[in-house]
Amino acid sequence: MTSVKAARASVPTLWTTRLATPPEPPMPNRVVDFSARSEVIRAEPFNAHFWACTPAEFRAYLGRPREFLRRLGIVVPRECRIETTIENHGWLEDEAPDFENDSASRNDTVICNLGCGGANRSVYRVVSYARDEAATGNVKKSLLHGAGRQQVADEVHAPDGKKKDKKTKSAKKAKDRRKDDHE
Repeated sequence: MTSVKAARASVPTLWTTRLATPPEPPMPNRVVDFSARSEVIRAEPFNAHFWACTPAEFRAYLGRPREFLRRLGIVVPRECRIETTIENHGWLEDEAPDFENDSASRNDTVICNLGCGGANRSVYRVVSYARDEAATGNVKKSLLHGAGRQQVADEVHAPDGKKKDKKTKSAKKAKDRRKDDHE
């Protein structure tokens, strides 16, 4: 076989290899749909989601946000624009240059994302915040209501953080009048 015939014989193999689609990047494994968690949010005309990802996954999101979100199960219509805010971009640049992270560099950077919009809105906004994975679970939070509750409705708080009595002014006045009558 001549070298030309050998080259032609190998062309289909090279061609097929070049056209093969690259493997899809890994996807975040911590994804929360707040509409599924809360009846209150489910009734609203927007979607709300959380997902945490690696710098490499975040790079994939920035490159093709609509496709990335679709792979998470979040469908953003074509006519709906996507806006992304990175709160601490400088820190991310220092900790994961070029959005790289690997086990060799022992980089444990994670980017937390909150997305909201779509449904009946013309924008889906994502706020992203990069941090060390080691910080997960180390933040003390003051919850507005218990984890088993859907909303704050039954627990009204005063500006100083203490629980207020839910009684109306007229109910309080009536109680005070009864108290005065018995004294």
